[in-house]
Amino acid sequence: MPSAFWIGSYTGAAGNGRGIYRADRSPDGTLAPPVLAAEADSPSYLAAAGSALYAVSEQDPGAVLAFAVDGAGLRPTGSAPVGAAPCHLAAGRGVVIVASYGTGEVSAHLLSVDGRLDGHTSTVAGHGSGPRPDRQEGPHAHAVAFAPDATVLSTDLGADLLRAHRVEAGTLRTVADIELPAGCGPRHLVIHPDGTVFVLTELARTVVALAPRAGHTDLRIIAETPATAAATGEDSSGAAIRLGAGGRFVYTSTRGADVITTHEVTGGALRPVADTPCGGHWPRDICVDGEWLHVANERSDTIATFRLDPATGVPELVGSQAVPSPVCVVAAR
Repeated sequence: MPSAFWIGSYTGAAGNGRGIYRADRSPDGTLAPPVLAAEADSPSYLAAAGSALYAVSEQDPGAVLAFAVDGAGLRPTGSAPVGAAPCHLAAGRGVVIVASYGTGEVSAHLLSVDGRLDGHTSTVAGHGSGPRPDRQEGPHAHAVAFAPDATVLSTDLGADLLRAHRVEAGTLRTVADIELPAGCGPRHLVIHPDGTVFVLTELARTVVALAPRAGHTDLRIIAETPATAAATGEDSSGAAIRLGAGGRFVYTSTRGADVITTHEVTGGALRPVADTPCGGHWPRDICVDGEWLHVANERSDTIATFRLDPATGVPELVGSQAVPSPVCVVAAR
């Protein structure tokens, strides 16, 4: 079980953070007061891999940042330009994959053996639009994830697509586009141990379940269920989705309604069990940590910690820690 966490924040006009923070675990499971580990411009999403930490700088132009973990601090080791407003990334298999919301691009950045960005970048452009002209006037790549079969999956909120990519000989290429329900606005995704892909939609506030047929380049929709147990209004939006321990439960956060929803995994689909107040305002990210769940409440400047009931999976609030404009929390590995 990790003893410390990295926290990304919004900075400047977007928030009152200063960069990436590190917070130790307190004896009661909550986070100790955070310490600034590295100054950065709006490092809104983080990915830990071995002795390295990677972050997006959600700016225009955007960047992916690389750091070496140096004790309790971070040492910058390089950066690379990416499309406007990068908002998500994943690191592994010798590469960092970045989703750039503003331009709709997905980019692959090769890593050297010591975890540094090696300068080689490959990018695929987004395409398409959706029925919501206020949010879907064009492609908006929003999240990326590695599937077990070496496929890279990405969501496109603007085009209602789940896209499948491969990195071959250092080049990223798109091999399939999977259409999702019109106007749903796919945001984040997780991959269950049985291979099922769960996509949280921001605009429709649902979870779409997809099953692989011949690997994760060939997916079919098998269910769509609400992202919350109780109905929510148009002033709410889906934010984050995480697997619970062992894959028995899935957790989603919904901004506006300000709830964390526990879902039971049943036959490849989800059943919303309970909505729990998030312990703050605007729960942008969540981190499942064994028996604990941490919620980055962006607009209340707090990270709330919950204990998960081992039988029902439902979280119970334990405490909260002040953190400036927290938007991402990941375990330090």
